[in-house]
Amino acid sequence: MFKRLFRQRSEALDNLPADGPIVITVHGTNDADVRDDGMRWWQQGSRFTTRLVEKLGELGFSGAHILPVHWSGANSDHDRLIAAEELSRVLTSLERSGRPHAVIGHSHGGNVVMEALALRRRRQPLSSVITFGTPFFVRRLKPIAALIAIFQVLLGLVVAPVMAWFLASSFTSGTNKIVEAVILFGGLIIFSLWSLRRGFLELSRAGWTRRHSAHAIHPQNWLVVHSPRDEAMRLLEAAADISPDYVTVASAIRSISRLSTVVGVAAVIIFFGATWSYFLEPIITKANAGEFGIGMAADLTFLLIVPVIFSVIVFVIRLVARLGGGWLYASVLNFLIHGSLMGAAYGGDARFRLTHVVRTPPYVSRAEESRIDATNLGGIDETAILNSAQDLYQTLIAQDGAEVGFGDPDKLWKRLSDALYHNAYMRDENVIANTADHIASRWSR
Repeated sequence: MFKRLFRQRSEALDNLPADGPIVITVHGTNDADVRDDGMRWWQQGSRFTTRLVEKLGELGFSGAHILPVHWSGANSDHDRLIAAEELSRVLTSLERSGRPHAVIGHSHGGNVVMEALALRRRRQPLSSVITFGTPFFVRRLKPIAALIAIFQVLLGLVVAPVMAWFLASSFTSGTNKIVEAVILFGGLIIFSLWSLRRGFLELSRAGWTRRHSAHAIHPQNWLVVHSPRDEAMRLLEAAADISPDYVTVASAIRSISRLSTVVGVAAVIIFFGATWSYFLEPIITKANAGEFGIGMAADLTFLLIVPVIFSVIVFVIRLVARLGGGWLYASVLNFLIHGSLMGAAYGGDARFRLTHVVRTPPYVSRAEESRIDATNLGGIDETAILNSAQDLYQTLIAQDGAEVGFGDPDKLWKRLSDALYHNAYMRDENVIANTADHIASRWSR
């Protein structure tokens, strides 16, 4: 899918008008469409882009062209990072052309924009970025990814000097296989240095992303628009703040206690297997010989050790559970469950752990912030939400999913999402006007 979208991006860049400013639009989660034109806010010909172009024309920048950046729209950090690389290439192409351009992102499209700016290598700052309702991620390397990066650094630090020494020794050893030595040891040196660089960049990501972002855009050129009533923002913020006990210590102790019985039985079976020749073989020998006397009875007394082993194992495990093992087990399970739920909510399927969200980009300090406290945003307020929910329910009951019900999830999602504050920014005239003012004022500098 990405290859198809990237091919479309290349064609869209080639088909841009020869002159005029460019406004790049980046949609959020579950808002993808393969077409450049349509009714979605980010597409050419939508109400938002049409009104924005009109407003920019009134401010002296006529002929602005909308350039949508396509990506999968999945709730996936992996897909967002790939989209960021693509957007970074788009920005590089436009910077080389020297044409004024701005970037607008909504929801997780803002995270795509943020990561794209961190990837930029050019020193010329971007003139204007606007994001609507973006829950900006604060990310850390996952433990396994961090261990791999540390291994890469150590590999580079150890292997490169050793291979360099071997290569130098081959020149002074008088060997006639200099070419082979250069290819082998030189190749290993290059690989180890690449490994060192890659591992160092991963471990120092927090530093270089801030440095690159500082060169990519001035804080006053980034307008962050959000509302305290934004449902998606509040949900993702709450997901990081809550820490419920999915597994209590008492239930963990009960689980370990039940497990102790299984472990006790397994321990007895293992004991029999390990001591077969010592305990059981004499009994089998006597039974085959028909010797069922006192000797066999004496040998059978070893069976008394079975309940002893079982009882000791069960007692020790249950004692450990009550002395802190239950708490440790519950803590580990709660950590794993909460991490899984956070990963599902944030789409954390890449090498980074998304720890929490913030309302302004963490890579850019003191970005310009526009907080919308109005109860009505783009025609959405509490009454509109309730009316929309009631209308949707009545439609479902009346039509039983035949047209816009559960039988057509796309239409159902559209009906539900249109009644959210999170998707109302681009329908609000004041937001459109402020967006045009911000872009025009930065292009005028």
